[in-house]
Amino acid sequence: MTEGITLSEFAGRFTSQGGFRGEFNAMAGPKAPIAGQIAPRDGGSAVLITAPNAGTVLAGTGLLKTVKGGAMSLSLMPVPGATGTYDGKLDIREVRLQNAPVIGSLLDAISIVGLLDQLNGVGIYFSNVDADFRLTPQQLVLRSSSAVGPSMGISLDGYFNLASQVLDMQGVVSPIYILNGIGSLFSRRGEGLIGFNFTVEGQTSAPRVAVNPLSVFTPGMFRDIFRRAPPDPGQPSQ
Repeated sequence: MTEGITLSEFAGRFTSQGGFRGEFNAMAGPKAPIAGQIAPRDGGSAVLITAPNAGTVLAGTGLLKTVKGGAMSLSLMPVPGATGTYDGKLDIREVRLQNAPVIGSLLDAISIVGLLDQLNGVGIYFSNVDADFRLTPQQLVLRSSSAVGPSMGISLDGYFNLASQVLDMQGVVSPIYILNGIGSLFSRRGEGLIGFNFTVEGQTSAPRVAVNPLSVFTPGMFRDIFRRAPPDPGQPSQ
């Protein structure tokens, strides 16, 4: 499918009438079935992929091994005039995050012991995870994303360089989101009234996590003073 990601047991029915289109089924890993649809759009091919278990798909493709369960929907729309570039949306429901070192470092930095225990145990539950991004041959531009659950809310945006495997992300983590989430009326999705601004930078093998402790005293509607502007899909990562 792309470098480092392969599909097996691929079977589909396609036609070229009115543009290349069709449906397919495949395995993204030993226990990771996916279903997809392809249709012509803006001079290219739009793709919709669904899976009953996001965790097995992400693990099977080697992208992420810390997600457990979750129904997944991924859409990729070609960007006119930009070969190999897609605008994408990801939606995952009813998922758990387990043994994630970056999130563990973040929770440790803000001294949330209970959530750290959850992360290293049964996992932190999120009812909704969504992302809006642009994928180019060089980088992933994460325009916005959020993960929302009773224990925690997270927002994240930034850049990921595909060749160098370097992250440049920023976000906000809001503990006890079921109570704190009233602040989401005045801030971005995934952010509560009380939250900690953070950054994640460097190689994916050893990312650096930093938290701004002063941001916790800033109500959600004023939190943008602690972060840069949202990513511009046309701007290369630093």
